[in-house]
Amino acid sequence: MGFDFILIIDPLSIFRAAVSSFVGFVIVIYSLGYIRHEQNQNEYYLMVLLFIGSMMGLVFSGNLVFIYLFWEMIAISCWRLIGFYREPTHVRNADKAFLVTFFGAVVMLLGFIQIYGLTNTFDITAMRGTLIPGTAVLLILFGMFSKSATVPLHTWLPDAGVAPTTVTALLHAAVLVKIGVYAFARLFLYTFRLPEGWQQAIPILVAISSLVAAGAAAVENDFKRILAYSTVSQIGYIFLGFSMMNAAGVSGSLLFILMHGLAKGGLFLCAGIVIHAVHTKDIREMGGLIKTMPVTAISFLVCAFSVIGIPPF
Repeated sequence: MGFDFILIIDPLSIFRAAVSSFVGFVIVIYSLGYIRHEQNQNEYYLMVLLFIGSMMGLVFSGNLVFIYLFWEMIAISCWRLIGFYREPTHVRNADKAFLVTFFGAVVMLLGFIQIYGLTNTFDITAMRGTLIPGTAVLLILFGMFSKSATVPLHTWLPDAGVAPTTVTALLHAAVLVKIGVYAFARLFLYTFRLPEGWQQAIPILVAISSLVAAGAAAVENDFKRILAYSTVSQIGYIFLGFSMMNAAGVSGSLLFILMHGLAKGGLFLCAGIVIHAVHTKDIREMGGLIKTMPVTAISFLVCAFSVIGIPPF
C-alpha cells in the first residue's frame, strides 16, 4: 500500500530544515521576552514546537500520506497560534486560516489519491520521473497555493496578523507559507514530470499573484498587513524561480528562501517592537521613530534592503 514512513535526506530537505529550525530558534528566544506577561505560555510553546516539529516531519518525509498528515498538523497548530489571544475577531481569523488551508489540503489529497491510482504507491522515491495527469497537477497546486497564500487563496494571511508578532514571524519567515514552495520543489522538480503546457502556465499564475499582492501592499495602512502582502508577493517570486525548472531559477529561489526567512523574520520582530512601543498598527499614526528607536529603525532597514536585494545585503 506504500504507507511506510520513509525519510528523504538530501540537499533540498537539509537546506529547508536548517533554515526553518534556525529562524524558529531565533523566534523562540525572542518569545521569551515578548510573551512573558501573557497567559497560556505553556500552550504557546507547545504549539510553536509542534509547528516547527511538524515542518521537520514534512520536509524529511518521502511518503505522500505522511506529507499530508504533517501538512494538517501544521494547520492545527497554526490555527491555535493565530487565535492565541482568544478574542472573537482573532478566533474568526484563525478559523478562516484553518478552513482555507484545510480545504486546500483536502483538494491536494485528492490529487495524491489520483496519483496512487496510477502508480499503486505513495512512496515518492518510487515515483521519480512519473508523468502525472493535468488534473492531479491542478489539485496539488491548489493545496500548495492555499498553504503558501498565493492569489486568490491569499486572503487568510493578512488577517492572520492578529496573532502575536512572534507567530506571524513564524508564519511568514520560518514555516507556514514556505511549505507550499518546498512541496512544489519536492514534487514537481524532484519527483513528477509535468504534462505539456503546465511549465508555461505556472509562471504566469505566480507572476500575477506577485503583482496583485504588491499592489495590495502599496495601498494598505496596517503595518503587519503590509508585511503580509509583501510576503504573498515574494512567495510568488520563489514559485516563479522554481517553475523555471532550470539551474539558475532553482538556485535563485533557494537563496531567496534563505534570505527571506532571515530578513522577513527580522522585519516582523522589528514590527513587534514598534507596535509594542506606539500601541498602534496604523502607519499613518507613526513617524519619526528613527529618532526615538534608532536601533530598531536601522535593523528594519537592513532587513528590508535584504528582502529587496540591495547590495551588499
